[in-house]
Amino acid sequence: MQPDYISCKQCGEYRKAAFKKAEISLCNNCDNQTHRKGFCWVCRRKHLPVEIHHLAGRKHASNTVPVCLNCHAMLTRRQCDEWPDFWRGERCAAFLLLGFLDYCVLASNPAIPLELFSEQCEEMKVAAVDKAAAALVFLIKIILPVILLALIINVLMQSASKPKG
Repeated sequence: MQPDYISCKQCGEYRKAAFKKAEISLCNNCDNQTHRKGFCWVCRRKHLPVEIHHLAGRKHASNTVPVCLNCHAMLTRRQCDEWPDFWRGERCAAFLLLGFLDYCVLASNPAIPLELFSEQCEEMKVAAVDKAAAALVFLIKIILPVILLALIINVLMQSASKPKG
């Protein structure tokens, strides 16, 4: 019986994004022997062909991580297919955060299929935005009284230093 998904005949890799040509039944790692070998920061395996992945894309930031060709294909596929269209041209620090979230999700489960990977990235992004908004509200609640207190003290000090008369 044949599985209903492709898998690499050498290593068993089954994530669709890891195959350039499904008909040859070799994943990117097994098919390409020209890249230097190294340690993948995502799947944490040694002696794999590695490339440098730009977390926010090449145009946006120089923050990079070494990843194997299969994991790089997953991360790049998400950038190209699921990020906002303007990420290719507009410079924006938010893309570094998106890239870091993608990296964290894939590193927590390197065998995750692309569809679940994208779903979990979106869930993590929403949770991060919610927490950031809650932190901002908390800071405003703390800072606003401090600013008011500083203004009152400033006014009192100025009125106390004025000569009466």
